[in-house]
Amino acid sequence: MNFADPLVYVRAVHFAATIVAAGVIFFQVLIAEPAFAAAHGALRPDFEGLRRRLVALVAVSLIIAALSAAVWLVLLAADIYDAPVGEICINGDAWRVASQTRFGGVLLGRLGLAVALALTLFVAGNAPLRRPLRSVAVILAAAFLIAPAWTGHAGATPGRGGEFLLGADALHLLAAGAWVGGLIPLALLLAAARRATEPEWTSVTATAAVQRFSWLGIACVGSLVATALVNAWYDVGTFDALIATDYGRLVLLKLGLFVAMVALASINRFRLTPRLAAAGVAAALQRNTIAEAALGFAAVAVVGFLGAMAPASHLHEHAAYGGAVPADAAFAHIHSDQGMAEVTIIPGHAGTARASIQLLNENFEPLAAQDVTLTLIAPQTAAKPITYLAAPAADGTWQVGRIALPQPGNWTVAVRAALGPKRRLDVAAPIVIEPAP
Repeated sequence: MNFADPLVYVRAVHFAATIVAAGVIFFQVLIAEPAFAAAHGALRPDFEGLRRRLVALVAVSLIIAALSAAVWLVLLAADIYDAPVGEICINGDAWRVASQTRFGGVLLGRLGLAVALALTLFVAGNAPLRRPLRSVAVILAAAFLIAPAWTGHAGATPGRGGEFLLGADALHLLAAGAWVGGLIPLALLLAAARRATEPEWTSVTATAAVQRFSWLGIACVGSLVATALVNAWYDVGTFDALIATDYGRLVLLKLGLFVAMVALASINRFRLTPRLAAAGVAAALQRNTIAEAALGFAAVAVVGFLGAMAPASHLHEHAAYGGAVPADAAFAHIHSDQGMAEVTIIPGHAGTARASIQLLNENFEPLAAQDVTLTLIAPQTAAKPITYLAAPAADGTWQVGRIALPQPGNWTVAVRAALGPKRRLDVAAPIVIEPAP
């Protein structure tokens, strides 16, 4: 887990802005406008102010999402080409990543969706979204929200299994956006209800909106639970991996944040919402909603780290062995934005061993390289890292014949590969070496 990697924080900001933009659209179309329509326009002046704030929030979120996506692209290109950011921007390498990779294609497509969504809101102005514009806005927001699934681990998994996981990821993003992204406009609505002079704000309209959002939240929680189980089965695999790996521990942290959100949502739904018209209840519900949103965006920050790490389950699968690693081997799957490296050390215990390195692209296809080196770093010693030059083999892997593993423990393996002019793959991960039998 690299806390110094700026990409982690850029991802988190980008996902948060995306969730807010889409969530506000969903809230306005599915929650706020139907609730205010039921009031027959009697509270229109209060709703106009809220609507303007929601539109402004979408606009700011789209701008932040676009800017963070551009920074993400530049940082990724700098990693791929192993060059300074300024050089990447000047010589066009960032554009090559945008135009020649899946990540770039998805990014450009989402930029188009963001522009289309902004135009839809501009055409609507401050007026209520008419029925055709409502449908267009919801479809654009949903597409903008779920598109990152195609750049994640599921999007890189081939076959029917990959399609299933991709669908689960897309539904997970959709549910997270509708729930977490809707909490901020819900807090704004409650704030407007507290300021309103008409008692109908809280007794009729705000109560109706909160109740509608509660039902939407229940549907989202169910979807998140189902898709989280699918993702955990794929990304973590075993209970041991959930406890013993950084990836698994981050998943547990995300789960803890989710449970805390559900607990707050239950208090809001069953204790506060039925008494919303009572004095002080709207303020308590607003505070709980803000706390719930804070927990949700903390979970989004965790996702920023998870996206930069190889899933824990990948430590047990190897493309070169048909998905099964030899029983006596040590194995590490190292996933990065530049590509993937799968390192197998046989035998995986202290002594003399050999290593096999498989390089893969985002589609799990062989990744061509000009030269490959393997560096081994012993655990908790002052010994210098040892670097070996790997040799290409007929099966497309890179082999290191004899490597010395003088002690067991949590070693570190680093792979550095020249992929082309100014393009490099540079990744590292822990690998467990067992005691000699």
